[in-house]
Amino acid sequence: MHDPKQLPYLINLLDDESEIVNEYVFKELASFGITLENELAKQRIVLSSPQRDVLQKQLGEYNRSWLKEQWLSWSEMQEDKKKLESVMQLLAEFQLGRDYPLKLESLLDVLAEEYKKSFSFNDPIVLAHFLFSKKELKGTEEDYYNPLNSNLVYVIEKQRGIPLSLACVYILVAYRLGVSVEGCNFPGHFLAIASTEHNKFLVDCFNGGRLVTGDDFLVFQNAAPMAFDTVMQLQCDATTMIARSLRNLAGAYQQAGDEENAMCMIDLLETIMPDEFKNDEEDDE
Repeated sequence: MHDPKQLPYLINLLDDESEIVNEYVFKELASFGITLENELAKQRIVLSSPQRDVLQKQLGEYNRSWLKEQWLSWSEMQEDKKKLESVMQLLAEFQLGRDYPLKLESLLDVLAEEYKKSFSFNDPIVLAHFLFSKKELKGTEEDYYNPLNSNLVYVIEKQRGIPLSLACVYILVAYRLGVSVEGCNFPGHFLAIASTEHNKFLVDCFNGGRLVTGDDFLVFQNAAPMAFDTVMQLQCDATTMIARSLRNLAGAYQQAGDEENAMCMIDLLETIMPDEFKNDEEDDE
């Protein structure tokens, strides 16, 4: 865990010439995550222009190197949902810092436990109502292209997200409850496929967890409506969802003018998907 009392000393070591010292300094600074700026202000630490330049450049490089080193740790996992959760935790730590107090596993566990306290049976449609109405997880209308909207920790904490991130929360809470919910890789607007013993439903997590009808496809795709059965065939696995999330992040970082992080997401995408898939039409979720 980072120690705020050490922050002034770490800042003073930003221009140290020792590689060993540099590695230690940026490892410690990286642990502050998104709280670093607030902590600097709280302690009234004013960075010089050279110090800020070094901090932004080196800290960014350190975080990207860390993510790439950890990246394929999920690939050997057997369970599909575990792969998805592992990657989403990695991306959360990359964006928020490794010592950020909220962890994805715990947040998902809490949601699952709250559901079980409220309902005596596990049903995917009831769960959608619980998450997107009772817990008020919603699609974000403002700041849609903020890279943090792909971060499940941030999404649960702020109760706002994009279609894919909200669907991931739904899928991973359902997994804890033994409920069947999968991803639906619909172009332009990610959906979820909820299954009961006798039926399958399409769920729009971005718009209140409502059930999707054939007429909605025209709105989502801005093209000829797609047959319901055809859309159901777009059920996808964790690797497809991870790839789509990386594409979303690359686009979001580009929108923010952060080319280094955008390229990092593309580099990660190349490790799991062929180039022709990476270069497909943008998903915009």
